[in-house]
This record gives sequence, C-alpha cells and structure tokens, in this order.
Amino acid sequence: MFEKALVMYIYAETPIHPGSGAALGAVDLPIQRERHTEFPMIQGSSLKGVLRSHAQSVGISEMEESILFGEPDRVGGVSVTDARVLAFPVRSLKGLFGWVTCPFVLDRFKRDMNIAGKNITWAIPNPSGENKAIVKADSNLIIKDNVYLEDLKLDVETYDKLNEITRSFTCALPDTQEYRQLSEKVEKDLVILTDDLFRDLVTMTTEITTRVRIGEEGVVEEGPWSEEYIPTDTIMYSLILIPGRMKGLTLEEIIQKLRQYDNKILHIGGDETIGKGFARIKIL
Repeated sequence: MFEKALVMYIYAETPIHPGSGAALGAVDLPIQRERHTEFPMIQGSSLKGVLRSHAQSVGISEMEESILFGEPDRVGGVSVTDARVLAFPVRSLKGLFGWVTCPFVLDRFKRDMNIAGKNITWAIPNPSGENKAIVKADSNLIIKDNVYLEDLKLDVETYDKLNEITRSFTCALPDTQEYRQLSEKVEKDLVILTDDLFRDLVTMTTEITTRVRIGEEGVVEEGPWSEEYIPTDTIMYSLILIPGRMKGLTLEEIIQKLRQYDNKILHIGGDETIGKGFARIKIL
C-alpha cells in the first residue's frame, strides 16, 4: 500500500518514441498505446527506468537511488504508473494549433488526482455531438463560430467554467517567464471533443517519419522504415506512488529527492542521437 502519491507531468519538448516493439499496422515502429482506447501512453516501467537513469544527474546518490527505485534482485522502491495523455496537439486553420482532450480523459484525470490527494471539483462538459467542439469564447482557434482541426470543421460550443479546467492543464508547465506565453495558449486553446473523435485524432495524427541508415560509403545500408512519434507539445501525466515503509529514507526525504526532477528535461524512449524524446518534467 502507498502512503503518498506525487503527480509527474510530462511535456514533450521534442517528438517522443516510446516503442511498442511490435508492428501491427502500416507503421514499422509504432508507439505504445492503451489496448482498449488506442490512446498514446508510456509504460510505467519505462518511466521508472528514465528516473533511475537520470538519478545521479539530479543529485541523487547511488545509495538513495537504490532505496528509491529498488535493486534488480530485490523488490522495492517507489511505483510509477503508466503515463496517460492529458492534452494532444492538433493543427488548426487559425491559431496555429490547439490541444484536444475529451470527457473520458478528463474524468480519468480527476480520479487519478483524487489518488494523489488533490480534490478537483470542476464539472466535465460534454459536446452535444460529433461535429461540436467546446472552447473558450476568446479562443484563438475560432473562425465565425467554427474551429477547423486537421480536415474537420466543428461547431463551437462555449462553456462558462472552462477556465477551471484549463488551470489544471497549465499546472503541467513550469511557472517561469519562458513558459508564460505557452501557458496562456494552453488556457485559451484547449478544445474538448467527444470521446470517439478524440480517439480518432490521437490515432491518425501522430507524427510518422520515414528513415534510412547511411553507411560509410555514403549509400543506404538499411531501410527505409517508418517510425511513429508522440508529437511535440503533447501533455501527459503519471503518478509516483510512495510506499508506507522504505528503509533508509523518511517520507519527507523521499518527496524531497523526487522533487529534484522538477523542471528538468529528461530523455524518454528511443532516438536520442537524432534529437527525439526530450521532455520537460513537472513534479507536484
């Protein structure tokens, strides 16, 4: 049983490739997805490995690393849940792009925040139809009572209390001047879609890149093959669950050690040498 839960937000600074290891469709190297929803995800085991691999770089000693994350031959340490998508970036005809989410994602987020001890009281609005989009009245995405996402034309529905929801999303970003403009965009350009339309967009609008490997002679040695990425600016979150008893560190010390990851850029998934997989971490 866990005694405390921390929220770990993940903001994709570059495309992220958490590989699934199996090609089930047209893409050779797809990303990890939830089996029942097809939403993008990052497995908790991968995230725990990321935290462990960066431990000493954030000031956690080798002994503290063993306490926090366990040993290969001994169960122990904190638990890290799968990272779930909270807001997914989609290009827009106006305003460059917006973030989409849906009632299912919002409801699950509220339940997870309750586990972390954060009581979220805002109500979850539902679009009245597949061709509807709930946005703020002053959203940058609106063109004559419509928003255009990818090749979709959606009728605007406004919601008076959307500010309460968007404030929960801006928690994923550092409270610094360099992220101020981005936070303001998140507050203005969040779009709530139906569950089915959200699923379609996160399934069909990920980033697909075709790659080859060039040998020493300047010719193709391998490829082409295709890789799928969670796009830049995606917002995800995970929970770090701290058990009631961990020998060597008190609960307060464990929280203090884990907070050292706050506002750090960590590498997640593959393709580090080609600039992929860098994410900004926020610990609450």
